[in-house]
Amino acid sequence: MTRDIAQGKWFVVYVLGISSFFASLSQNIYTPIIPIIRDSFHVRISWVNFTVSSFIFIIAVIQILLGTVIDHKDKKRLLLVSLVLIGVSAAICAYTDSFALFLLFRMVQAVGAGIIPLVVISIVAQQFEGEARAHAMGTYQILLTLAPAVSPILGGFIGEYFGYEGTFLFLLMIAVVLLIFIVYFLPGEKQTETVKKQRKGFFETYKAVLSHYTGVSIIMVSFMVFFTYFAILVYLPILLHDHYRLTLKLIGLLYLPLSVSMIAGSILFKRLQANRSLNRLLMPLLITMPLLIILFGVFHTQSLIGLSMILFGYGIMVGFSAPLFSTLISNEYIEHRGTALGLFNFVRYSGMALGGMAPALYHILSGPVLFVLLGIVLLFISVLPYQSFQGKNVS
Repeated sequence: MTRDIAQGKWFVVYVLGISSFFASLSQNIYTPIIPIIRDSFHVRISWVNFTVSSFIFIIAVIQILLGTVIDHKDKKRLLLVSLVLIGVSAAICAYTDSFALFLLFRMVQAVGAGIIPLVVISIVAQQFEGEARAHAMGTYQILLTLAPAVSPILGGFIGEYFGYEGTFLFLLMIAVVLLIFIVYFLPGEKQTETVKKQRKGFFETYKAVLSHYTGVSIIMVSFMVFFTYFAILVYLPILLHDHYRLTLKLIGLLYLPLSVSMIAGSILFKRLQANRSLNRLLMPLLITMPLLIILFGVFHTQSLIGLSMILFGYGIMVGFSAPLFSTLISNEYIEHRGTALGLFNFVRYSGMALGGMAPALYHILSGPVLFVLLGIVLLFISVLPYQSFQGKNVS
């Protein structure tokens, strides 16, 4: 009986992980078809780029707005609503001839995509405890990390043969399939009167979350990690094209090892957490990540092989950090877990969005100086959770 329950929980984890994969897919599959969108609707590229930036911004805002109520709502119902929003908006984006309507429903799609990661990570944190929670977080993160690696390839293939309409109809098809699976296989949850009475106001809830030193310190580190990661992503094409004189095809191929290394990092976390306390995993990470960024700043123009090795190492650390941070925050917050995870997701997405704007800083600082400074800043911020967890046995 106990074994059947455990197997049922893991089946739910995989279904939820695929749902998160789908949410990320709906964001990342779009990038290769940007030229097709521009030409089909006869609009400026700046308007098409706005559909990309607004998508990320809306996802980030949803984490904050939903975070305070996620612990008090039926998460299955929220997932169903998110899939309906994505599916309906995908159908409209596929068939409309109006760019204004396309833009509007691309934003509606972002609302649906923003609901899924917070609901999923909250359910995983709720279903498991201790080592099992860390293991489940690792599995979830592996599935989530696959999306950025697979989505551009998939988007380019579908866009080439079926146009942008085919891409959105593909999203509609997956949304319908997931909707059926979740209706029949994901159990609903009943909110007790005790839980309902514990609900606090928006500002009061976030005040409680922000007053938790350990949780906030982890969230601050996660911002710098993902800010720097996206700053590197947008810097690489310029570096590889202007300095190393690589073709666009080779530049695209060099992004694949970075995505693969992030998946490897999540797998590594899943294996190591089984026989090590989380604080023993956190401490080396807090030292290694800043050093890799500093090494990138110093040596990224010296050797293409050295650059690839540093990027691969940093990708592993990013992939390792995401499930580790998620698990630590889930463990630290009990009463306001959903709000804390929502804030964590918001900060991560904000770091990604702001990191993508890093090229504006290159007018002030050179690439090497900027990344050395980012590594030093991350090293100083990493002292905060280091002090909190030093000597503490986190399981």
